[in-house]
Amino acid sequence: MDNEPRPNDSRLPDSAGRKVADYRSVCRLAVVSVAFGLLSILTVFHWSLFTIPLIGVVLAWTALVRISELPDELIGRGLAWTGLGLSLALGTLGGGGLAVALMVEVPHGYRAISIDDLQPEEGNKAEPIPELALDLDEKKQKVFIKGFIYPGPQNYGIKRFILVPTLGHCNFCRKDLKSTEIILVTLSGDLTTEYRADRISLGGKFQVNPNQARLPSGGVPYRIMGDYLK
Repeated sequence: MDNEPRPNDSRLPDSAGRKVADYRSVCRLAVVSVAFGLLSILTVFHWSLFTIPLIGVVLAWTALVRISELPDELIGRGLAWTGLGLSLALGTLGGGGLAVALMVEVPHGYRAISIDDLQPEEGNKAEPIPELALDLDEKKQKVFIKGFIYPGPQNYGIKRFILVPTLGHCNFCRKDLKSTEIILVTLSGDLTTEYRADRISLGGKFQVNPNQARLPSGGVPYRIMGDYLK
């Protein structure tokens, strides 16, 4: 009698008369969430990689919901919680590392910005210059920004150059460079530079000429009087 399956007992007797549990598959989303959780450590390299822990959190939470809805078909709750924890922990760790690195890197008295911060709202042709840029100019704020030197005729002893967001902005790769993606840099004092293909860190007083952004051919509305270069 002890070997007979009882009502509502999900276990079935095997060939030896022992009771074994019904087969349940591991939730694939839970497994994938662990992979994304481990990859979340990559956030230490760039802010754009924070999509990785975000995806990990979504996958883990979705897995937990599915396992709760189908407890007789799916297992992997522990894996889902692990993926959720790794995504949150490593994502936070990466963000903290980037924040500390930025604080150490930015010279005292400079405000860190990016070229993306200087772009107008999409489709807003009436206001080609964002409020942030106008505010920086009004306050004569020194900024700290990163970008690439646009290749020109001079390779050494450069005092004046164009700063662009990526290396892809060149005569052969992209011709539709927006005027607000261009910053005219003039180095002050004895400061000079040489052309290089790697990203540079630049600091200096930020200036805006809104009329340049309204020119039909596209002017150069942004300028920086550079006094820091690395």
